[in-house]
Amino acid sequence: MQFLKALIVIMGVMIIAGFAFLGVELYKRISDPERRAAVDTERAAAPAGRTEEVTLGLPAGARLGDPVAVGNRVVFRVTIPDAADRLYVMDPRTGAIVVTVAAGAAAP
Repeated sequence: MQFLKALIVIMGVMIIAGFAFLGVELYKRISDPERRAAVDTERAAAPAGRTEEVTLGLPAGARLGDPVAVGNRVVFRVTIPDAADRLYVMDPRTGAIVVTVAAGAAAP
């Protein structure tokens, strides 16, 4: 019985210590001025209400399909007359085209 009481007391102390550790880490992360400055810099990079223009350089007659959000990327289909369709994967935060996938026969 003494062993069980000692085990319960030790486990209780460990649980309290764990919560204290989590509280201290949470406080440090919230009050860290360098982390807050980094978040403010990211927000300042893309001001609200301002749009940026991205040029894809598509030929005349090309049509853009409906964009689809996939994770943190945007995928849209481009149909080009007399050519293979393409899928463009764009990072909406930067406007950069990350990957272009061309439909067609595989190379031998």
